[in-house]
Amino acid sequence: MQKHTIDVFMGFGGVHPAENEKAVRWGGYLEAPMLIIALWILLDWYLISNGLLEASARITFDWIVWSFFLIETSLLTLLCTNRLRHLTRNWANLAIIILAFPPLFEVNEQFGLLRLIRLFFLVGFFSHNLRLVMNVLTQNHLGKTLVISAVFITGSGILIAGIDPAIHSPAEGIWWAWVTVTTVGYGDVVPASTEGRIFASLLILMGICLVSLITANVSAYLLSKSSQKELRYEQRQLRKLLDMEERIEGLEKKIDSILEALNKKKN
Repeated sequence: MQKHTIDVFMGFGGVHPAENEKAVRWGGYLEAPMLIIALWILLDWYLISNGLLEASARITFDWIVWSFFLIETSLLTLLCTNRLRHLTRNWANLAIIILAFPPLFEVNEQFGLLRLIRLFFLVGFFSHNLRLVMNVLTQNHLGKTLVISAVFITGSGILIAGIDPAIHSPAEGIWWAWVTVTTVGYGDVVPASTEGRIFASLLILMGICLVSLITANVSAYLLSKSSQKELRYEQRQLRKLLDMEERIEGLEKKIDSILEALNKKKN
């Protein structure tokens, strides 16, 4: 079984690692905008569910999100050498481009439900980036780890605001998510529904794991820095010893030549 088969099966395989350098590089560039789009899809879902987004604004944002999917898919497909493989690995993007075409939402109320297909993107997106998180943690790239964690926690806060009636706004939800993940637990914002409490339990477990991973990451990073300093010190000492050895060899040659000259004079 191939590695990352789940990503490909879900249609969020991204750029294949064996693709040309330019395609892989641009795939990396577009990951940051994808994080923003992922967060907006959650916020958009919350605003529409609670009737807080005007029709004109909703249509504008629908076009922005749809255009991004179209541009991202088109650009990476054009850059890839094996275009069919790229489209096959990212079939979910094609589904979103076709089924989430903004004019369809206005045909009738039932077509408006097609907006929910964009939530499927979140599942695939975070599944795809789980590999990136694991790589980041392994390679001690602490900055990226914290950024990805922050996006995930913020997204969870927006999601709980839509799930639980006791949490009245995304801002409250984000505050609750951060307090929960860090296991501080002030208790000023608490989920009241069964769904909210189940989600909170999962988030608490994730928070414990996340804090442990970050702590381990920091420790590994500091140990790595210390090891690098020791290695550089040892390398400097080794260069000095090699330099001294060269000088000693030079002195030995000079002494040998002087002794040889003296012996010749005696003879």
